[in-house]
Amino acid sequence: MKTIDGQLFVENIPVIELAKEYGSPLFIYSSKEIENNFLNYKNEIRDKDLVCYAVKANSNIHILKLLSHLGSGFDVVSGNELQRCLLAGADRKKIVFSGVAKSHEEIKLAIESDILSINIESVGEFQRIAAIAKELNKTVNCALRINPDIKIGSHKYIETGSKTSKFGLDKESVSKISELSKSNEHINIKAVACHIGSQISDENLILKSLIYIKEIADQLKGEGHELNFLDIGGGLGIQYKDEEKGDPKILISEVKTLLKETDYQVIVEPGRSIVGTSGILLTKVEYIKEAGEKKFAIIDAGMNDLIRPSLYEAWHKVREVEEGDVESETYDLAGPVCETGDILARDRSLKIQPNDYLVFMDVGAYGSVMSSNYNSRLKPAELLVTKDVAKVIKRKENFEDLIALES
Repeated sequence: MKTIDGQLFVENIPVIELAKEYGSPLFIYSSKEIENNFLNYKNEIRDKDLVCYAVKANSNIHILKLLSHLGSGFDVVSGNELQRCLLAGADRKKIVFSGVAKSHEEIKLAIESDILSINIESVGEFQRIAAIAKELNKTVNCALRINPDIKIGSHKYIETGSKTSKFGLDKESVSKISELSKSNEHINIKAVACHIGSQISDENLILKSLIYIKEIADQLKGEGHELNFLDIGGGLGIQYKDEEKGDPKILISEVKTLLKETDYQVIVEPGRSIVGTSGILLTKVEYIKEAGEKKFAIIDAGMNDLIRPSLYEAWHKVREVEEGDVESETYDLAGPVCETGDILARDRSLKIQPNDYLVFMDVGAYGSVMSSNYNSRLKPAELLVTKDVAKVIKRKENFEDLIALES
């Protein structure tokens, strides 16, 4: 995003033009930003390694197609995410299936789709995968997702590698699955995986988890398993406010150094750090409201569109679409949802008046994908901008969409 003569642009298009044509709220993404962020990983890895984009960050099929064309693999956490990737033309042998609660139907889909790997997160899941593989008379490549008990210091809802987390296997479970799989002709343990959380600024935390899973992988090799991959997960953070952002170049350089005496291939699963900075949420100021000493800008985007501020107390930078000629005032930005928590930003200095447009920055990850129809509000359209072309990659919902499953 850039400002030219007081106008905010996405690539070569003024945002005000998109506002006039498509209305608000509106998600807008830059294809160039996605490409650059992906190549920050792709250009650093070795030829034998894989970048598997974490689909949960933003699962729009058009974005998946863009990444697939760039050579990305995919990390999915549901059967429907897997189907999205297949529709987007993904290479099946670059798809890994994570998640703690894979259903019988999802595992069957993954096996029949012949993907790279299914991550095992419990002894019960191993037994389910083995039973389905036997029914299908298939041999399945699997990874053991390890819980290394590493805390990352981000929000408690996005820490996934501590011992109290629902994710991953402890050492006792690893040993049990190792023993069971040696006598099972339908399961091949091909990888050890780990993902310790999201919005990580210190690459050393991921390197610490890599050392941990390498030790387990070496042990499994000694027990007769033919391991190929170490999956280090994703989680590198971006800078929303004053955080230190993670650096893919530093991370991957250190990973290559740690593994230079081994033949392990590496899988890295970035999500937020690929799409986070690519997206903005456009919104219109409906009213200016004074309540005692507090001033509110009442906007048409709410927590149903962008839940991160209400859920995580997340901070997103707010920018005017056009420079105003009014005095700067301090506002809380309140949405239309009938909840006290529907405040998307607090104490922001802005030059605005009713009918002006604002944007929330860095909403490409965990923005649209976490939106809802609460208060029977319609989900916004989504645009993908490439140079001077804006493409609708998801149309705005209408009332008929809203009640279609109830009719």
